[in-house]
Amino acid sequence: MDKPISPSTGGFAFSLEAAGEAWSWRLTAPDGAQVGGLAPDRSAARRSAAFAAFAVSALERTRQRRF
Repeated sequence: MDKPISPSTGGFAFSLEAAGEAWSWRLTAPDGAQVGGLAPDRSAARRSAAFAAFAVSALERTRQRRF
């Protein structure tokens, strides 16, 4: 597993691991919530994690605004 990058954008910790023919990625939010997935290559895993961080951050902002 790659060394976790902390803090990353939005305060998420990011880890990346080769999982056979795919790459497994995981983000951990400052509150401890985790989201992860699989991607076909390392760069796709990083892009997927960046998109997930953006989406989770947007959902958190929406929740705080109480829409």
